[in-house]
Amino acid sequence: MTRRSRGFTLIELLVVIAIIAVLIALLLPAVQSAREAARRSQCLNNLRQIGLAMHNYISANDVLPPVSVDQEWNSNRQQIPQPHQNWSQHARLLPYMEQQVLYNMINWSFGARGSDGDTVYTYGGSNPPDGASGGADSVPQMTVLTTQVAAFLCPSDFHPGSSATFPVNGVNRLVGSSSYASNIGLNRRLTGWVLNGPNYVASNWDPNVNSTTTLAKFQDGTTNTVIFSEWIKGEAVPTRAAKDGLSEIYNLGGNSNTYPSDLQAAMVCNSVPINAHNREPQWKGEWWAYGGTMIYSHTQTPNRTNCLYHDIVLDARATITMLAASSYHPGGVNSLFMDGSVRFIKNGVSYSTWYALATPNGNEAVSSDSY
Repeated sequence: MTRRSRGFTLIELLVVIAIIAVLIALLLPAVQSAREAARRSQCLNNLRQIGLAMHNYISANDVLPPVSVDQEWNSNRQQIPQPHQNWSQHARLLPYMEQQVLYNMINWSFGARGSDGDTVYTYGGSNPPDGASGGADSVPQMTVLTTQVAAFLCPSDFHPGSSATFPVNGVNRLVGSSSYASNIGLNRRLTGWVLNGPNYVASNWDPNVNSTTTLAKFQDGTTNTVIFSEWIKGEAVPTRAAKDGLSEIYNLGGNSNTYPSDLQAAMVCNSVPINAHNREPQWKGEWWAYGGTMIYSHTQTPNRTNCLYHDIVLDARATITMLAASSYHPGGVNSLFMDGSVRFIKNGVSYSTWYALATPNGNEAVSSDSY
């Protein structure tokens, strides 16, 4: 007599499904955590590559590369200005990041993006505005500008940063962006207009910003000074159109000389109205090749509100800013120190420690366990 095989009962089937659901629920966070660990590791390696390129640049030139170039106009402002070459520190590091071909494509007779914000010369019979399109300076090197360098992107940050496009070989290509910015220090209006960070602007008229930086300037030690840090790029949408988050920038409601200290400005920034009316344009991280958009400050600690001073909505040199370091890594940000090391700075770092890490010669003692 043939024995009939016994199947699953409904209760047994439900139990099996429930067990599988529990296992999936336990497994998914672990998978996500592993993926984020891999993304954070890639981000860390990108910063290390930038640090190595920085030291190779110093070996070849004896100084750090400027974060931008700011040259004075000719006496007759209706004539073609001197080449401004307002390229970013990122662009000047290209040959030391296995990007020599891209570096060679740069036309140094033009800036990366409009000269001083009011380009007066023409290109090809036209005079385009210096807006999201970049102005006339950008046209001769739009191939470079639209090339996205992988080492400048953190895989944890999904925002585009830029919205501008150029037609390259018949295809509209997005202008490249960057997840990493150069440390400019603190508000220089509070230090007699002199930059107190490790970076400088090559200027032929402003002695307050053009003091070149050599390794001898790091009197606090290269292990105690941040040179680069990551930030979350903007959503590349017009004012008041973005969602709340670390990609946001808000109007501080005061001028850059309103607050007697960076700490007071930061405290006010932490309490600004977080609403659509107070939002500024969301293009943080745009144009990796342009020095004016690749600079952050240490006025605000990591992963807190980003603000703009009311009187400095657009500073072509970006030497006065409250844009802060930020990331989607849980708990803090990766920062590149001048000794070439990359360390994870916790969100809870004190303002005093963060300010000490901003300057190369502030005579502050910083313990590694303080961040």
